[in-house]
Amino acid sequence: MKDKSKNIQAIIYGGLLILIALSFPLWAMKKPTGILDERILGNNDLLYFATDAPDNFIIYSPGLHENRLIRPASERMADMVINNDGNVVWTATKSGYVDRYEINVDQNILTTPAVDHTRIAPVLAAIALSADQRFIAVGYGNSEDYNSRSVKILPSDSISLADELADFAVSGDIQDIVANPVDNIFYIVNSHSDRVRIYNANRFRLESDIIELGNSPGSFVVRPDGLRAYGAMNARQAIAIVDLETNETIQYTSLGFPPYALAFNADGSHLYIASRDSSTVAVLDTNTNEIVSSFNLPPRLEGMMETNYSEMIAVSSNEQYLYVMPKRQELVIYDISPVASGGIPEMVQSEVFAAKPFFMDIRRNHTVPGVQ
Repeated sequence: MKDKSKNIQAIIYGGLLILIALSFPLWAMKKPTGILDERILGNNDLLYFATDAPDNFIIYSPGLHENRLIRPASERMADMVINNDGNVVWTATKSGYVDRYEINVDQNILTTPAVDHTRIAPVLAAIALSADQRFIAVGYGNSEDYNSRSVKILPSDSISLADELADFAVSGDIQDIVANPVDNIFYIVNSHSDRVRIYNANRFRLESDIIELGNSPGSFVVRPDGLRAYGAMNARQAIAIVDLETNETIQYTSLGFPPYALAFNADGSHLYIASRDSSTVAVLDTNTNEIVSSFNLPPRLEGMMETNYSEMIAVSSNEQYLYVMPKRQELVIYDISPVASGGIPEMVQSEVFAAKPFFMDIRRNHTVPGVQ
């Protein structure tokens, strides 16, 4: 009997020790009190978000750790684009409207009315702004299947159909429209093929050149100098690199994981690449087209342990911070400076939104009153 009692005690004590050992990592990953709720001193970046249900666009300041603007959209949004100064926002809605908002981001504003509210088509999918900010390209479709296979080019100031500059069809469904930041060129990404069509807004014509990527791209971005484009090729687990002077794919850089979210640093010398099914982030040198570093984002504990599989990312002005929107409603900001010396990123701020964002963009080094 005594031996049996001792065995039971040993099992109980052993189980307690195992539970303590297993729970220790969870204690270590809990949100540091007072750390993630503080401002990031000197940070003048502004992050722009669009959320779904409710549909709002939001301007968030990491330097203030607060939303500077929350504006309810007039309709369900499909896409959003922002001018270079960050004070004009255009939204494309699923019910076919384009709204244009003028805002003053140097003041604390809670709401601002739409200046224009124009019905374009039954369904809108994507919107982009030309490099000179004079034109917008809008992908549209019909209400029968809700797919967009045509594009309208409109003046960005009036967004009036009476002033329509072009209307043309493309083969296949439109996944995205991406603007060249230097020249008035729009790249129309097909969601079911490896092709990207090119529209020249200087000449108002659809070019005969077609960019062949080799696989259906998950994301397509253009470097700030307008000379190179990069496609996230999920099936290849690689980045396709496109020479935009010849419109040819010149190289594939292998990653070892399926890429998803892409973001440049301020001068375009580095492209940050987030995986779609892990916490891995790789950094590509856009001068050599080689991966120069990679790291894993640490797990985030909010009730349960989660790994931050990034849906959207952006990089701060000084390339010290990585802004990450995982597959939920929380923006998490990491200090990535330890990576250079072999360390791991450190969480420095988080913000939970009332609804899940589907769009994120950044305007760097803007004047933000109150930032210390």
